[in-house]
Amino acid sequence: MLPAAKPRLADVPSPTDVLSPTAAPPRPNQREHILDVALGLIAAHGTAKMSMRMLAKDCGLNVAAIYHYFESKDALVAAVVDERQYGTRLAEIPEIDPALPAPDRLELMFREVWEGALAEEPVWRVLMGEGVRGEPVVLPVGKGLLDVIGPGIAQWLEQSIPEIDHPDAVAQMLLGQLFSGFLRHIFEPDLDTELIRRDATAALRAIVFR
Repeated sequence: MLPAAKPRLADVPSPTDVLSPTAAPPRPNQREHILDVALGLIAAHGTAKMSMRMLAKDCGLNVAAIYHYFESKDALVAAVVDERQYGTRLAEIPEIDPALPAPDRLELMFREVWEGALAEEPVWRVLMGEGVRGEPVVLPVGKGLLDVIGPGIAQWLEQSIPEIDHPDAVAQMLLGQLFSGFLRHIFEPDLDTELIRRDATAALRAIVFR
């Protein structure tokens, strides 16, 4: 979603690799390692079935060590998302050439958001899947994220494409295309993500600059 810590699309690992708790070596920081393993377990089992004891076992720690960093499962799940620092990254407006036509600037902005979402696909799969299931642990986390993303994208639009009269409304359309495209990616995993992006961009350009 947002300027990820950003690998290029070709370098983004497959969901299977990223979602596996053992796919990546532990990060040097133990708290970050716990969050990595937690993300994999939540993706594989859901928040309801992932216990702190299960997490401790997969981290090679005792349960008390997990609670040293996170006072509850709710706090742990919130930290998995908070670690991405979406609010901070949204404050950094991407550099887009103001000499480009407005539709091209909109396309570049959507590309920035789309590539960011793909780079953090495991997080978004967890939030969307658990949100649909109505998991109470995840709902406030997802709501808080939406409260940050909408205004952040609107600020990007206001600064980079001042020709747009209603940046808040266009931000909602952009997010709609993002989520729609991500659902296509989930349900049509063999479909080229660049094709999905182009389709979403074409729809945005047609609606905003008709």
